Amino acid sequence: MTHTESRDGMLAPDLALERACESFAAVFGDGRLTLEQLRRNLDDMMLESVIAEDVSVEKIVIGGVDALRVAAGPTVDDNVLVWFHGGGYVMGSPHGYRHAAAALSRALGSVVVLPDYRLAPEHPFPAALEDAAAVVDALVAQYGSEHTAVGGDSAGGGLTVSVLVDARDRGATLPAVAVAVSPLADFTASGASVATNRDTDPVITERSLGMLAATYLRKNDRATPLASPVFADLTNLPPILLLASGSEILLDDAVRIHRAVETAGGASTLSVYPNTCHAWTLFTDFLPQARDGVDEIARFIGKVLP
Repeated sequence: MTHTESRDGMLAPDLALERACESFAAVFGDGRLTLEQLRRNLDDMMLESVIAEDVSVEKIVIGGVDALRVAAGPTVDDNVLVWFHGGGYVMGSPHGYRHAAAALSRALGSVVVLPDYRLAPEHPFPAALEDAAAVVDALVAQYGSEHTAVGGDSAGGGLTVSVLVDARDRGATLPAVAVAVSPLADFTASGASVATNRDTDPVITERSLGMLAATYLRKNDRATPLASPVFADLTNLPPILLLASGSEILLDDAVRIHRAVETAGGASTLSVYPNTCHAWTLFTDFLPQARDGVDEIARFIGKVLP
């Protein structure tokens, strides 16, 4: 153990954040990488974390969609958390998110399901939403809405909100509670934090948002509510927890969703974390703020699910 590392493997906060930012930087490289390389790099970053021996990972099919079922520890309760991975709708995979799901499962004491929703450009909008909705519908039917939570980070956080809006509009039964970490919820990049945090976000840029929008949405309006849910009607949704970094350009996506839910009479909790980066809850093996975020998620869900 070095002088910068605690007994539980945590680095000193400043060094841990530097490592997380460097990990993201390594994914994107010089900005000229192919999508295939970006996808490999993101999974490689995620797979650097070792999964504990008491974690089970099982391939399943839910609602016709491939997924992974992740459970940490010898026993789990009767609840399920559906977690949508990040990656801007063009990258990311359940395989890469196994460690992140294991951390959530351990904190919750519940099963975590990682849907392998279709990605752009091979499958543009609304393919991801269709897959996400099919998985949530099937798990709500299997576990019961009162035992089902849904969440995600980055694009997965935006997808979480879109799934809730879509389910409500279809008259489907909604899950009991939701969580969105650093949600990508506005492809028009109209949030004030896009400008104010331009120099403090090492992960996402306004340019990258434009590229993701063009790839995922193609000719669809970037303000389409089911792709950019900051523009959606957010009435009659379950309680939602929104986590965001105070220095990321997507901060205002979370802030606007929070305000819209509250204005609509719903229950929303917004937690803005200082001194961290976009989607920081991925780094629970060395980043103290990540463990704090996962613990907050577990407490929030635990207050709603039996």
